This record gives sequence, C-alpha cells and structure tokens, in this order.
Amino acid sequence: MKLKQWFATWSRKIHRWVGLYFALIVVLYIAEAVALPAIYGEGLPKVDGSPPIYTVTSTAPLLSQQQARQRLIEQHPPGIHALEDINEITYLPQADLYRLANSDRYFEWYLDSHTGDLLKYGFKLTPYLEEQTLLGWWSPWAHAILEVPGLLLMVVLAVSGVYMFMLPFLPKSEAMGSESIDIAEVAVSKGDR
Repeated sequence: MKLKQWFATWSRKIHRWVGLYFALIVVLYIAEAVALPAIYGEGLPKVDGSPPIYTVTSTAPLLSQQQARQRLIEQHPPGIHALEDINEITYLPQADLYRLANSDRYFEWYLDSHTGDLLKYGFKLTPYLEEQTLLGWWSPWAHAILEVPGLLLMVVLAVSGVYMFMLPFLPKSEAMGSESIDIAEVAVSKGDR
C-alpha cells in the first residue's frame, strides 16, 4: 500500500473517531448548559454583560464597602442569606455603583453607591459555562481530562480534515503513471506480433 493511500485511509478513520468524541462532548455540553444553570442559579435572572447604566441623581455621600454590604443584606435579595455569602465587593467609579458578588456561586448584585438601592442582580452564566461545564461541576480534574485532550484532538481533526480536503487536488504519483504506460506498451507490443 502506498503512503498516500495509507495516510488517506488513516485520516478517514481518525476523523471519524475524533469526530465521534467531539459529538459526545457537544451533547454533554448542551445537556449541562440547559439543565445545570436552572439548578445552580436558584432561579435568579442572568446578568451577563456590562453593569447597569446609571446616572447619579443623589447628593448623599458615598457608602463605604461595609455599609454597602449591610444595605444589601437589609433588602433580602434572592441568592444571599448572610454577609458571608458576599466574597467580592468592587466600586465601579464610571458607573458610580457597587458590584457585590459570590464568585463561588456566580451571583452578583449591583447597588447604587449613594443610597444602597439594588439596581440589578442575578446569575453570571458566561463564567459558569466556561468553568463548570464538561463535568467541571463534579470535579476540576474531570473537566481537565475532557478539555485538554479535546484541544489536542482538535489539532488532529484539523490536520486530517485538511488532508482529506486536499487529497483530490494532489497530483497523481509518477509510479502510477509509469505502471499504466507499461501496461499500454505491453498491450501494443502484443498486438504487433
């Protein structure tokens, strides 16, 4: 078997099995992306994207971080039960807002930095999908076992796919052309006798 034929055969086999692997990964990802946010997000709305646009209308002084945390708890927003649930707090000067978050559960709340009114809150879907899908919710190792080989297999899939695409355009080998000429010469020489 010639090298070109051998490589074409193995490219098809590799492409088929690696494609099956990616099909299973896609099915797993879609199932997790549909089912898990509803369970993990406690029914909170999704808050992906930029913070709310807010115009400062209050002349009250800026709340301290501790006052902002306390003001949030007083409002009893969904997804938070105690001050310990807040593990991030950030002042956003351009929006003049406080962003409070629970990075472990992907929740966040936006407060007016002067009055402490809750403006927007919810579940951060994008970082959740990046970190917790592909069995990341079960174990970080399970996620790595699926993701790292997937990246390497994607390179294999690309190389075999490009080769299979280019195969019809590759020139015929000279060995095959000389064999066909030899057979034609034999046929002509037998006919001359």
